[in-house]
Amino acid sequence: MPRVTAVITTFNRAEFLRPAVQSVLGQTFRDLELLVLDNSSTDSTQAVVQQFDDPRMRYIRHAPLTIGGARNEALRHATGEFVAYLDDDDEWLPDKTRKQVDAFAHMPEEVALVYGGFVRFDGHGREFATHLPVLRGKVLTGLLWQDPFTGSASNPMIRASVLHVLGGYNPSIATSEDWELYLRLAERYDVENIPDVVVRIRKHSGPRLGDRLPDAGHVEEMVLARYRSVMSPKLQSFYLQKIGGKLCRIGASSQGRARIMEAIRIHPLNLLARGQLAVSFLGPAPYRWMHACYKRLF
Repeated sequence: MPRVTAVITTFNRAEFLRPAVQSVLGQTFRDLELLVLDNSSTDSTQAVVQQFDDPRMRYIRHAPLTIGGARNEALRHATGEFVAYLDDDDEWLPDKTRKQVDAFAHMPEEVALVYGGFVRFDGHGREFATHLPVLRGKVLTGLLWQDPFTGSASNPMIRASVLHVLGGYNPSIATSEDWELYLRLAERYDVENIPDVVVRIRKHSGPRLGDRLPDAGHVEEMVLARYRSVMSPKLQSFYLQKIGGKLCRIGASSQGRARIMEAIRIHPLNLLARGQLAVSFLGPAPYRWMHACYKRLF
């Protein structure tokens, strides 16, 4: 059996899939298998996969699933001691798996996840932002503050046994499934990092799961409900403000204001929430415009 199972989940991204696959098969660590999970693509995805002649690679086409459901389907086929996921629009650096396997070799069993740094690149291949890892050990609080952490699901390597203990990903949520899994993992296990950049994360204009505001707000509501008892008032206010802002941006202004007002009540010094409350009375379109301006500035 291979030491590592690499998993690419894909859907209608044939133009990005080839370099993603090449980045896995070109790893300096050779003791791995690659599972390509195709979520019923209608483009040339299957043809792209068939261009590769490598016995370590398996193509699995399945009925439409959420991203969490697709990752769980891959886990059912995985045979490696460690599992590492790669989004179909990202790319691993050549030594990624070797460095992470070497790190696990020197870690106690309670370390369930090893990750490294990441760099973002645009559609022309230009790298424009590098993030080096910070969180290690007991990371639950840092994750709740939504530290950039791994950047995407393409970064970590996780013990397969831990994924099974946790029950895999939550298939009922449509976005942030990796963050939600890492939170549950951090409740019970430790995390370690390596100082090197190990993955390139692509920024492009195509659809991304994190752009689904109702789905993202739903996950934040779930997280707030699960972890509220261990959150400081400031952290609770942070979540309520974010949830309220998303509601205002999709037109549910009265619900959004209620969340924002609760954020202010819990933490009166939350000045951003006070600004959000004022802007919410202008209506969804001005709110979205102000939010976009704020994001460009910060």
